[in-house]
Amino acid sequence: EALGRVNFDKSIHDRKGITKSVSIDGNALKNWQIYSLPLDYDFALDKNYDDIKASSKPAYYKGVFTLDKPEDTFLDFSTWGKGFVWVNGHAIGRIWNIGPQQTLYMPGCWLKKGDNEIVVLDILGPEKPTVKGLDKPILDELRVSVPQTHRKDGEKLNLSNLQPTIEGTLKNIAQPQVVEFKQLASGRYLCIEALNNFTGDNITSFAEVDAIDKNGKIINRKDWSIWYADSEETRSGEYTADKLYDLQESTYWQTVDNVAFPHAVVIDMGKSETLKAIRIIPRAEKGNPGLIKDYKVYVKDTEFEK
Repeated sequence: EALGRVNFDKSIHDRKGITKSVSIDGNALKNWQIYSLPLDYDFALDKNYDDIKASSKPAYYKGVFTLDKPEDTFLDFSTWGKGFVWVNGHAIGRIWNIGPQQTLYMPGCWLKKGDNEIVVLDILGPEKPTVKGLDKPILDELRVSVPQTHRKDGEKLNLSNLQPTIEGTLKNIAQPQVVEFKQLASGRYLCIEALNNFTGDNITSFAEVDAIDKNGKIINRKDWSIWYADSEETRSGEYTADKLYDLQESTYWQTVDNVAFPHAVVIDMGKSETLKAIRIIPRAEKGNPGLIKDYKVYVKDTEFEK
């Protein structure tokens, strides 16, 4: 589904499409075709529909509802995913369960006494394939998923008995900064500890982090995950630590403003890597908010103590 493209130069990657082969169970498919689905009633109706009790799969759904007195109403699709709706051959609109398109206005003039046909294309799949009529629309119920943080209640990282791989001070500049290690360091887990910042508050925040191998090449981050983050701001936005490797310089990790220093994030790189440096990219905002001043970096092959 085409949802548009961003325009932010090289700082935001918006890759789409098939870049390599298409495979099933490791076997490459050949001589296959790709085509668009016409979003019209005739195409939606021209399908082999089977009777089902319930389904949660992406599909075309068709049903019938009976009315004694046709009137204007709002159709409730809050248990559906995302797609398109036709009633009695009329295109009613698009649905998406995350916002105001959970309900669609249904003009009474397009309804009739007796049986009425409804067809739904749901490209995500519904929780429940049911529809009901309402007196008013649902406009104020956002169903956005809660950001997943990376620290369990009571957990606290213990770095007291560890010697840092490198420690030092960053510059207060709005540019990427490379932290060179004194010697090569090998490990699967990369920890960045922030001791303070340049703005004098409690916040640590930066946009991206890269790991640089012994040949000076940036390591592929596709297998990275966050093993631990002491604090992540989710009240005012989704500023979780996984933003540090999402290829988007406009997003960033930010700690909660009432949690004191030091702050730490631990990245699981997926396998042991040999590093000569890391690169920290600050937020793309004036004043470098939350930029680390004094830091310690740790590289370990085994998990940290917490």
